[in-house]
Amino acid sequence: MKSNTLAAIAGYFSEFRILKHASREFWLTNAIQFCDGLAYFSMINVITLYLSANGGFSDVDSGAWVGIFTLYITVFVFAVGAVCDVIGIRRSFFIGMSLLALSRIGLGVVPLYLLGPTLQLSIKALLILMALGTAFMVPVITTSLRRFTTKETRATGFNIYYLIMNIGAIIAGVLITDGFRHKFGEVSGNLAILDFGCIMSLICILCAFLMREHNYADESERLEEASQGRRPLTIFMEVWKESAFRKLILFLVLTIGVRLVFTHQFLVMPKYYTRVLYSDFDLGAANSVNPTIIVAGLILLIPILNRFATTKLIILGMGISAFSLVFMAVPLEWIMALPGIHNVSQAYFFIIITQILVFAVGELFFSPRLTEYIASVAPKDKVSSYMALSALPTFISKPINGFLSGLLVSKFSYDGIRAKIETGNVQYSDSPEFMWMIYLVLAVMSPVAVYALRNYISQPKKNEPAQKIAIPEPGDSPGEAP
Repeated sequence: MKSNTLAAIAGYFSEFRILKHASREFWLTNAIQFCDGLAYFSMINVITLYLSANGGFSDVDSGAWVGIFTLYITVFVFAVGAVCDVIGIRRSFFIGMSLLALSRIGLGVVPLYLLGPTLQLSIKALLILMALGTAFMVPVITTSLRRFTTKETRATGFNIYYLIMNIGAIIAGVLITDGFRHKFGEVSGNLAILDFGCIMSLICILCAFLMREHNYADESERLEEASQGRRPLTIFMEVWKESAFRKLILFLVLTIGVRLVFTHQFLVMPKYYTRVLYSDFDLGAANSVNPTIIVAGLILLIPILNRFATTKLIILGMGISAFSLVFMAVPLEWIMALPGIHNVSQAYFFIIITQILVFAVGELFFSPRLTEYIASVAPKDKVSSYMALSALPTFISKPINGFLSGLLVSKFSYDGIRAKIETGNVQYSDSPEFMWMIYLVLAVMSPVAVYALRNYISQPKKNEPAQKIAIPEPGDSPGEAP
Protein backbone atom coordinates (compact mmCIF):
# COMPACT_ATOMS: atom_id res chain seq x y z
CA MET A 1 0.00 0.00 0.00
CA LYS A 2 2.77 2.43 0.92
CA SER A 3 4.68 1.75 -2.31
CA ASN A 4 1.50 2.22 -4.35
CA THR A 5 0.82 5.55 -2.66
CA LEU A 6 4.38 6.79 -3.22
CA ALA A 7 4.21 5.67 -6.83
CA ALA A 8 0.94 7.55 -7.27
CA ILE A 9 2.45 10.71 -5.80
CA ALA A 10 5.51 10.42 -8.05
CA GLY A 11 3.32 9.79 -11.08
CA TYR A 12 1.02 12.69 -10.21
CA PHE A 13 3.83 15.20 -10.12
CA SER A 14 5.74 13.67 -13.03
CA GLU A 15 2.72 14.45 -15.19
CA PHE A 16 3.42 18.13 -14.73
CA ARG A 17 6.73 17.82 -16.56
CA ILE A 18 4.97 17.40 -19.89
CA LEU A 19 3.71 20.96 -19.52
CA LYS A 20 7.17 22.50 -19.45
CA HIS A 21 6.62 23.60 -23.05
CA ALA A 22 3.07 24.82 -22.44
CA SER A 23 2.24 28.11 -24.09
CA ARG A 24 2.17 31.48 -22.42
CA GLU A 25 -1.61 31.49 -22.90
CA PHE A 26 -2.02 28.34 -20.81
CA TRP A 27 -0.24 29.91 -17.85
CA LEU A 28 -2.06 33.22 -18.31
CA THR A 29 -5.34 31.33 -18.15
CA ASN A 30 -4.27 29.74 -14.88
CA ALA A 31 -3.13 33.14 -13.60
CA ILE A 32 -6.62 34.48 -14.33
CA GLN A 33 -8.13 31.46 -12.61
CA PHE A 34 -5.93 31.98 -9.54
CA CYS A 35 -6.48 35.75 -9.18
CA ASP A 36 -10.20 35.54 -9.81
CA GLY A 37 -10.33 32.59 -7.41
CA LEU A 38 -8.81 34.71 -4.65
CA ALA A 39 -11.50 37.33 -5.28
CA TYR A 40 -14.36 34.85 -5.57
CA PHE A 41 -13.62 32.60 -2.60
CA SER A 42 -12.91 35.49 -0.22
CA MET A 43 -16.15 37.18 -1.33
CA ILE A 44 -18.31 34.06 -1.05
CA ASN A 45 -17.04 33.45 2.50
CA VAL A 46 -18.63 36.70 3.71
CA ILE A 47 -21.43 37.45 1.24
CA THR A 48 -24.29 36.65 3.64
CA LEU A 49 -22.57 38.62 6.44
CA TYR A 50 -22.01 41.55 4.05
CA LEU A 51 -25.66 41.67 3.02
CA SER A 52 -26.78 41.83 6.66
CA ALA A 53 -24.02 43.90 8.30
CA ASN A 54 -23.24 46.27 5.41
CA GLY A 55 -26.47 46.22 3.42
CA GLY A 56 -29.07 46.03 6.16
CA PHE A 57 -30.73 42.90 4.75
CA SER A 58 -32.60 40.60 7.11
CA ASP A 59 -31.51 36.98 7.45
CA VAL A 60 -34.33 35.87 5.15
CA ASP A 61 -33.57 38.51 2.53
CA SER A 62 -29.81 37.93 2.59
CA GLY A 63 -30.26 34.21 2.03
CA ALA A 64 -32.83 34.84 -0.68
CA TRP A 65 -30.59 37.26 -2.54
CA VAL A 66 -27.61 34.93 -2.50
CA GLY A 67 -29.98 32.38 -4.00
CA ILE A 68 -31.15 34.91 -6.59
CA PHE A 69 -27.53 35.76 -7.38
CA THR A 70 -26.71 32.13 -8.16
CA LEU A 71 -29.98 31.71 -10.05
CA TYR A 72 -29.07 34.63 -12.33
CA ILE A 73 -25.69 33.01 -12.97
CA THR A 74 -27.52 29.92 -14.18
CA VAL A 75 -29.69 31.91 -16.55
CA PHE A 76 -26.81 34.02 -17.84
CA VAL A 77 -24.51 31.02 -18.42
CA PHE A 78 -26.86 29.49 -20.96
CA ALA A 79 -27.39 32.90 -22.57
CA VAL A 80 -23.74 33.94 -22.94
CA GLY A 81 -22.29 30.57 -23.95
CA ALA A 82 -23.02 31.09 -27.62
CA VAL A 83 -21.92 34.73 -27.34
CA CYS A 84 -18.49 33.65 -26.07
CA ASP A 85 -18.16 31.29 -29.04
CA VAL A 86 -18.74 34.22 -31.41
CA ILE A 87 -16.67 36.98 -29.79
CA GLY A 88 -13.72 34.80 -28.74
CA ILE A 89 -11.70 34.18 -25.60
CA ARG A 90 -9.99 37.55 -25.11
CA ARG A 91 -13.14 39.63 -25.55
CA SER A 92 -15.06 37.27 -23.27
CA PHE A 93 -12.38 37.70 -20.60
CA PHE A 94 -12.43 41.48 -21.06
CA ILE A 95 -16.22 41.70 -20.74
CA GLY A 96 -16.50 39.24 -17.87
CA MET A 97 -13.68 40.71 -15.79
CA SER A 98 -14.77 44.30 -16.48
CA LEU A 99 -18.24 43.50 -15.19
CA LEU A 100 -16.73 41.80 -12.14
CA ALA A 101 -14.39 44.72 -11.46
CA LEU A 102 -17.26 47.20 -11.66
CA SER A 103 -19.63 45.15 -9.51
CA ARG A 104 -17.01 44.32 -6.88
CA ILE A 105 -15.85 47.89 -6.41
CA GLY A 106 -19.48 48.99 -6.40
CA LEU A 107 -20.36 46.57 -3.61
CA GLY A 108 -17.29 47.72 -1.71
CA VAL A 109 -18.17 51.41 -1.96
CA VAL A 110 -21.95 51.92 -1.99
CA PRO A 111 -22.45 51.13 1.74
CA LEU A 112 -20.21 54.11 2.49
CA TYR A 113 -22.47 56.59 0.69
CA LEU A 114 -26.00 55.18 0.54
CA LEU A 115 -28.56 54.15 3.13
CA GLY A 116 -31.85 52.31 3.43
CA PRO A 117 -33.86 51.23 0.39
CA THR A 118 -31.52 53.05 -2.01
CA LEU A 119 -28.54 51.10 -0.69
CA GLN A 120 -30.35 47.77 -0.90
CA LEU A 121 -31.60 48.44 -4.42
CA SER A 122 -28.05 49.32 -5.51
CA ILE A 123 -26.65 46.14 -3.95
CA LYS A 124 -29.29 44.03 -5.70
CA ALA A 125 -28.41 45.59 -9.06
CA LEU A 126 -24.69 45.06 -8.47
CA LEU A 127 -25.26 41.42 -7.52
CA ILE A 128 -27.05 40.84 -10.83
CA LEU A 129 -24.21 42.60 -12.64
CA MET A 130 -21.69 40.38 -10.82
CA ALA A 131 -23.73 37.32 -11.81
CA LEU A 132 -23.42 38.33 -15.47
CA GLY A 133 -19.66 38.78 -15.14
CA THR A 134 -19.31 35.41 -13.44
CA ALA A 135 -21.40 33.78 -16.17
CA PHE A 136 -18.93 34.96 -18.81
CA MET A 137 -16.09 33.30 -16.89
CA VAL A 138 -17.80 29.90 -16.74
CA PRO A 139 -17.44 28.85 -20.41
CA VAL A 140 -14.38 30.91 -21.31
CA ILE A 141 -12.08 29.35 -18.68
CA THR A 142 -12.85 25.82 -19.87
CA THR A 143 -12.59 26.81 -23.53
CA SER A 144 -9.27 28.53 -22.93
CA LEU A 145 -7.78 25.54 -21.12
CA ARG A 146 -8.90 23.25 -23.91
CA ARG A 147 -7.53 25.49 -26.66
CA PHE A 148 -4.13 26.02 -25.06
CA THR A 149 -3.42 22.35 -24.28
CA THR A 150 -2.84 19.42 -26.61
CA LYS A 151 -4.71 16.14 -26.35
CA GLU A 152 -1.65 14.67 -24.62
CA THR A 153 -1.39 17.44 -22.04
CA ARG A 154 -5.08 18.23 -21.54
CA ALA A 155 -5.67 15.89 -18.60
CA THR A 156 -2.64 17.29 -16.78
CA GLY A 157 -3.71 20.81 -17.66
CA PHE A 158 -7.07 20.32 -15.98
CA ASN A 159 -5.39 18.69 -12.99
CA ILE A 160 -3.27 21.81 -12.57
CA TYR A 161 -6.37 23.96 -12.92
CA TYR A 162 -8.13 21.99 -10.17
CA LEU A 163 -5.07 22.13 -7.94
CA ILE A 164 -4.67 25.90 -8.41
CA MET A 165 -8.38 26.39 -7.73
CA ASN A 166 -8.12 24.66 -4.35
CA ILE A 167 -4.87 26.42 -3.44
CA GLY A 168 -6.60 29.72 -4.20
CA ALA A 169 -9.47 28.73 -1.92
CA ILE A 170 -7.05 28.02 0.92
CA ILE A 171 -5.19 31.33 0.52
CA ALA A 172 -8.43 33.29 0.10
CA GLY A 173 -9.79 31.88 3.33
CA VAL A 174 -6.80 32.20 5.63
CA LEU A 175 -4.99 35.29 4.33
CA ILE A 176 -7.74 37.39 2.77
CA THR A 177 -11.03 36.59 4.52
CA ASP A 178 -9.59 36.29 8.02
CA GLY A 179 -6.71 38.69 7.43
CA PHE A 180 -8.88 41.56 6.22
CA ARG A 181 -11.59 41.03 8.84
CA HIS A 182 -8.99 41.01 11.64
CA LYS A 183 -7.18 44.07 10.29
CA PHE A 184 -10.16 46.25 9.30
CA GLY A 185 -12.89 44.87 11.56
CA GLU A 186 -15.87 42.69 10.81
CA VAL A 187 -17.88 45.33 8.92
CA SER A 188 -15.13 47.29 7.14
CA GLY A 189 -13.30 44.03 6.45
CA ASN A 190 -16.17 42.89 4.24
CA LEU A 191 -15.79 46.04 2.14
CA ALA A 192 -12.01 45.60 1.93
CA ILE A 193 -12.48 42.04 0.64
CA LEU A 194 -14.69 43.31 -2.19
CA ASP A 195 -12.25 46.13 -3.01
CA PHE A 196 -9.49 43.53 -3.16
CA GLY A 197 -11.63 41.57 -5.60
CA CYS A 198 -11.75 44.57 -7.91
CA ILE A 199 -7.94 44.76 -7.94
CA MET A 200 -7.76 41.05 -8.81
CA SER A 201 -10.18 41.65 -11.70
CA LEU A 202 -7.93 44.37 -13.10
CA ILE A 203 -4.94 42.01 -12.94
CA CYS A 204 -7.00 39.42 -14.82
CA ILE A 205 -7.78 41.98 -17.53
CA LEU A 206 -4.03 42.58 -17.93
CA CYS A 207 -3.45 38.82 -18.27
CA ALA A 208 -6.14 38.62 -20.95
CA PHE A 209 -4.53 41.52 -22.81
CA LEU A 210 -1.28 39.52 -23.05
CA MET A 211 -3.02 36.49 -24.59
CA ARG A 212 -2.72 35.48 -28.22
CA GLU A 213 -6.22 34.31 -29.02
CA HIS A 214 -5.40 32.03 -31.94
CA ASN A 215 -2.29 30.36 -30.54
CA TYR A 216 -3.84 26.88 -30.62
CA ALA A 217 -1.77 24.19 -28.92
CA ASP A 218 -3.27 21.60 -31.28
CA GLU A 219 -4.01 22.66 -34.86
CA SER A 220 -6.67 19.97 -35.17
CA GLU A 221 -8.64 21.90 -32.54
CA ARG A 222 -8.70 24.94 -34.85
CA LEU A 223 -10.27 22.89 -37.64
CA GLU A 224 -12.66 21.16 -35.25
CA GLU A 225 -13.91 24.44 -33.80
CA ALA A 226 -14.29 25.93 -37.26
CA SER A 227 -16.51 23.03 -38.31
CA GLN A 228 -18.85 23.33 -35.32
CA GLY A 229 -21.85 25.47 -36.12
CA ARG A 230 -24.44 23.99 -33.81
CA ARG A 231 -25.88 26.01 -30.98
CA PRO A 232 -26.68 24.84 -27.42
CA LEU A 233 -30.44 24.45 -28.10
CA THR A 234 -29.75 22.15 -31.06
CA ILE A 235 -27.38 19.98 -29.03
CA PHE A 236 -29.84 19.89 -26.12
CA MET A 237 -32.67 18.66 -28.37
CA GLU A 238 -30.40 15.92 -29.72
CA VAL A 239 -29.27 14.57 -26.39
CA TRP A 240 -32.72 14.81 -24.79
CA LYS A 241 -33.87 11.95 -27.02
CA GLU A 242 -31.15 9.65 -25.65
CA SER A 243 -31.86 7.31 -22.75
CA ALA A 244 -28.35 7.93 -21.41
CA PHE A 245 -29.15 11.61 -21.06
CA ARG A 246 -32.39 10.94 -19.20
CA LYS A 247 -30.46 8.57 -16.94
CA LEU A 248 -27.98 11.36 -16.22
CA ILE A 249 -30.75 13.84 -15.42
CA LEU A 250 -32.29 11.34 -12.99
CA PHE A 251 -28.94 10.89 -11.28
CA LEU A 252 -28.38 14.65 -10.98
CA VAL A 253 -31.82 15.11 -9.46
CA LEU A 254 -31.13 12.37 -6.93
CA THR A 255 -27.96 14.13 -5.77
CA ILE A 256 -29.63 17.47 -5.01
CA GLY A 257 -30.30 16.59 -1.37
CA VAL A 258 -26.64 16.03 -0.55
CA ARG A 259 -25.59 18.92 -2.80
CA LEU A 260 -27.37 21.20 -0.34
CA VAL A 261 -24.64 20.30 2.15
CA PHE A 262 -22.03 21.62 -0.30
CA THR A 263 -23.63 25.07 -0.22
CA HIS A 264 -23.71 25.42 3.57
CA GLN A 265 -20.15 26.74 3.64
CA PHE A 266 -21.20 30.17 2.38
CA LEU A 267 -24.98 30.27 2.86
CA VAL A 268 -25.46 28.98 6.41
CA MET A 269 -22.09 28.52 8.11
CA PRO A 270 -20.93 32.17 8.31
CA LYS A 271 -23.91 33.29 10.39
CA TYR A 272 -24.03 30.00 12.29
CA TYR A 273 -20.34 30.25 13.23
CA THR A 274 -20.51 33.90 14.27
CA ARG A 275 -23.71 33.48 16.28
CA VAL A 276 -23.15 30.25 18.19
CA LEU A 277 -19.52 31.18 18.89
CA TYR A 278 -18.39 34.78 18.42
CA SER A 279 -18.55 37.48 15.77
CA ASP A 280 -14.84 37.44 14.83
CA PHE A 281 -14.72 33.68 14.28
CA ASP A 282 -12.06 32.77 11.69
CA LEU A 283 -14.38 31.95 8.79
CA GLY A 284 -11.56 31.70 6.29
CA ALA A 285 -9.55 29.22 8.31
CA ALA A 286 -12.60 27.01 8.82
CA ASN A 287 -13.46 27.10 5.11
CA SER A 288 -9.85 26.33 4.15
CA VAL A 289 -9.83 22.96 5.89
CA ASN A 290 -11.97 21.38 3.17
CA PRO A 291 -9.84 22.29 0.11
CA THR A 292 -6.68 21.37 2.04
CA ILE A 293 -8.00 17.87 2.64
CA ILE A 294 -9.16 17.60 -0.97
CA VAL A 295 -5.72 18.54 -2.34
CA ALA A 296 -3.89 16.11 -0.06
CA GLY A 297 -6.48 13.36 -0.36
CA LEU A 298 -6.63 13.34 -4.15
CA ILE A 299 -2.88 12.72 -4.24
CA LEU A 300 -2.62 10.17 -1.43
CA LEU A 301 -5.76 8.12 -2.07
CA ILE A 302 -5.69 7.78 -5.87
CA PRO A 303 -4.41 4.16 -5.80
CA ILE A 304 -7.08 3.19 -3.26
CA LEU A 305 -10.05 4.98 -4.82
CA ASN A 306 -9.34 3.57 -8.28
CA ARG A 307 -9.98 0.05 -7.00
CA PHE A 308 -13.69 0.64 -6.41
CA ALA A 309 -16.63 0.99 -8.77
CA THR A 310 -17.71 4.57 -9.51
CA THR A 311 -21.31 4.15 -8.32
CA LYS A 312 -20.20 2.57 -5.05
CA LEU A 313 -17.85 5.48 -4.32
CA ILE A 314 -20.54 8.03 -5.19
CA ILE A 315 -22.99 6.39 -2.79
CA LEU A 316 -20.31 6.09 -0.09
CA GLY A 317 -19.19 9.69 -0.53
CA MET A 318 -22.73 11.06 -0.44
CA GLY A 319 -23.49 8.97 2.63
CA ILE A 320 -20.42 10.27 4.48
CA SER A 321 -21.16 13.88 3.49
CA ALA A 322 -24.74 13.55 4.68
CA PHE A 323 -23.62 11.79 7.89
CA SER A 324 -21.36 14.75 8.73
CA LEU A 325 -24.47 16.72 9.68
CA VAL A 326 -25.23 14.26 12.49
CA PHE A 327 -22.62 16.02 14.63
CA MET A 328 -24.40 19.34 14.10
CA ALA A 329 -27.87 17.89 14.67
CA VAL A 330 -27.53 16.01 17.97
CA PRO A 331 -28.62 17.89 21.12
CA LEU A 332 -25.87 20.07 22.52
CA GLU A 333 -26.20 18.35 25.89
CA TRP A 334 -24.90 15.13 24.34
CA ILE A 335 -21.76 16.89 23.15
CA MET A 336 -21.29 18.60 26.51
CA ALA A 337 -21.23 15.16 28.14
CA LEU A 338 -18.15 14.08 26.17
CA PRO A 339 -14.80 13.90 28.02
CA GLY A 340 -12.69 17.05 27.68
CA ILE A 341 -15.58 19.36 26.79
CA HIS A 342 -16.37 21.74 29.62
CA ASN A 343 -18.35 24.63 28.10
CA VAL A 344 -20.59 25.63 25.21
CA SER A 345 -17.74 27.12 23.13
CA GLN A 346 -15.72 23.91 23.31
CA ALA A 347 -18.80 21.91 22.36
CA TYR A 348 -19.47 24.01 19.26
CA PHE A 349 -15.81 23.97 18.26
CA PHE A 350 -15.86 20.18 18.47
CA ILE A 351 -18.96 19.70 16.32
CA ILE A 352 -17.86 22.31 13.76
CA ILE A 353 -14.38 20.86 13.23
CA THR A 354 -15.68 17.27 13.24
CA GLN A 355 -18.35 18.08 10.64
CA ILE A 356 -15.82 19.81 8.38
CA LEU A 357 -13.41 16.87 8.53
CA VAL A 358 -16.04 14.18 7.93
CA PHE A 359 -17.68 16.16 5.15
CA ALA A 360 -14.33 16.66 3.38
CA VAL A 361 -13.73 12.90 3.38
CA GLY A 362 -17.13 12.35 1.80
CA GLU A 363 -16.53 15.01 -0.82
CA LEU A 364 -13.17 13.41 -1.62
CA PHE A 365 -14.96 10.15 -2.50
CA PHE A 366 -17.97 11.74 -4.19
CA SER A 367 -16.89 14.74 -6.24
CA PRO A 368 -14.03 13.37 -8.39
CA ARG A 369 -16.04 10.27 -9.33
CA LEU A 370 -19.08 12.26 -10.46
CA THR A 371 -17.32 13.16 -13.71
CA GLU A 372 -16.36 9.53 -14.27
CA TYR A 373 -20.01 8.52 -13.98
CA ILE A 374 -21.05 11.21 -16.45
CA ALA A 375 -18.40 10.04 -18.90
CA SER A 376 -19.51 6.43 -18.52
CA VAL A 377 -23.12 7.17 -19.52
CA ALA A 378 -22.30 9.69 -22.25
CA PRO A 379 -22.07 8.68 -25.92
CA LYS A 380 -18.52 8.93 -27.19
CA ASP A 381 -19.28 11.92 -29.43
CA LYS A 382 -21.22 13.89 -26.79
CA VAL A 383 -19.05 13.72 -23.67
CA SER A 384 -18.55 17.51 -23.62
CA SER A 385 -22.29 18.17 -23.84
CA TYR A 386 -22.98 15.79 -20.99
CA MET A 387 -20.15 17.30 -18.93
CA ALA A 388 -21.70 20.75 -19.22
CA LEU A 389 -24.84 19.39 -17.57
CA SER A 390 -22.92 18.01 -14.60
CA ALA A 391 -23.09 21.45 -12.97
CA LEU A 392 -26.89 21.21 -12.72
CA PRO A 393 -26.92 19.92 -9.09
CA THR A 394 -24.99 23.01 -8.02
CA PHE A 395 -27.14 25.32 -10.13
CA ILE A 396 -30.33 23.87 -8.66
CA SER A 397 -29.28 23.34 -5.05
CA LYS A 398 -27.82 26.77 -4.38
CA PRO A 399 -30.91 28.84 -5.25
CA ILE A 400 -33.07 26.40 -3.28
CA ASN A 401 -30.75 26.58 -0.29
CA GLY A 402 -30.52 30.35 -0.63
CA PHE A 403 -34.22 30.77 0.08
CA LEU A 404 -34.40 27.90 2.57
CA SER A 405 -31.31 28.96 4.52
CA GLY A 406 -32.59 32.47 5.12
CA LEU A 407 -35.80 31.15 6.63
CA LEU A 408 -34.06 28.55 8.80
CA VAL A 409 -31.26 30.85 10.00
CA SER A 410 -33.76 33.55 11.00
CA LYS A 411 -35.72 31.03 13.08
CA PHE A 412 -33.02 28.77 14.55
CA SER A 413 -29.70 30.67 14.42
CA TYR A 414 -30.69 34.30 14.82
CA ASP A 415 -28.53 37.03 16.31
CA GLY A 416 -28.60 36.61 20.10
CA ILE A 417 -29.19 32.85 20.13
CA ARG A 418 -25.90 32.21 21.98
CA ALA A 419 -27.05 34.11 25.08
CA LYS A 420 -30.21 32.00 25.27
CA ILE A 421 -28.19 28.80 24.82
CA GLU A 422 -25.92 29.80 27.70
CA THR A 423 -28.89 30.26 30.02
CA GLY A 424 -30.56 27.02 28.91
CA ASN A 425 -33.65 28.78 27.58
CA VAL A 426 -33.65 27.10 24.17
CA GLN A 427 -35.59 23.92 23.54
CA TYR A 428 -34.19 21.45 20.99
CA SER A 429 -37.04 22.22 18.58
CA ASP A 430 -35.99 25.90 18.64
CA SER A 431 -32.23 25.35 18.57
CA PRO A 432 -29.60 25.54 15.79
CA GLU A 433 -29.25 21.77 16.18
CA PHE A 434 -32.84 21.28 15.00
CA MET A 435 -32.03 23.36 11.89
CA TRP A 436 -29.26 20.89 11.08
CA MET A 437 -31.63 17.99 11.68
CA ILE A 438 -33.82 19.37 8.88
CA TYR A 439 -30.80 19.58 6.58
CA LEU A 440 -29.72 16.08 7.65
CA VAL A 441 -33.05 14.59 6.59
CA LEU A 442 -32.82 16.31 3.19
CA ALA A 443 -29.22 15.20 2.69
CA VAL A 444 -29.82 11.54 3.59
CA MET A 445 -32.42 11.28 0.83
CA SER A 446 -29.71 11.43 -1.85
CA PRO A 447 -27.57 8.39 -1.01
CA VAL A 448 -30.69 6.38 -0.15
CA ALA A 449 -32.30 7.21 -3.50
CA VAL A 450 -29.12 6.58 -5.50
CA TYR A 451 -28.61 3.24 -3.71
CA ALA A 452 -32.18 2.20 -4.46
CA LEU A 453 -31.72 2.95 -8.17
CA ARG A 454 -28.05 2.00 -8.40
CA ASN A 455 -28.58 -0.82 -10.89
CA TYR A 456 -30.47 1.42 -13.29
CA ILE A 457 -28.20 4.46 -13.19
CA SER A 458 -24.98 2.42 -13.38
CA GLN A 459 -26.08 0.18 -16.24
CA PRO A 460 -23.39 0.49 -18.96
CA LYS A 461 -24.23 1.27 -22.56
CA LYS A 462 -24.24 -1.64 -24.97
CA ASN A 463 -21.13 -2.15 -27.07
CA GLU A 464 -19.35 0.86 -25.63
CA PRO A 465 -16.84 0.84 -22.78
CA ALA A 466 -16.97 3.47 -20.08
CA GLN A 467 -14.72 6.46 -20.63
CA LYS A 468 -12.60 8.29 -18.13
CA ILE A 469 -11.73 11.94 -18.51
CA ALA A 470 -9.67 14.15 -16.24
CA ILE A 471 -11.64 17.31 -15.71
CA PRO A 472 -12.37 19.01 -12.39
CA GLU A 473 -15.67 18.58 -10.66
CA PRO A 474 -17.91 21.60 -11.27
CA GLY A 475 -18.60 23.37 -8.04
CA ASP A 476 -17.61 26.43 -6.07
CA SER A 477 -14.92 27.75 -8.36
CA PRO A 478 -14.78 31.09 -10.15
CA GLY A 479 -14.23 29.22 -13.38
CA GLU A 480 -17.51 27.41 -12.82
CA ALA A 481 -20.83 28.84 -11.86
CA PRO A 482 -21.01 29.09 -8.09
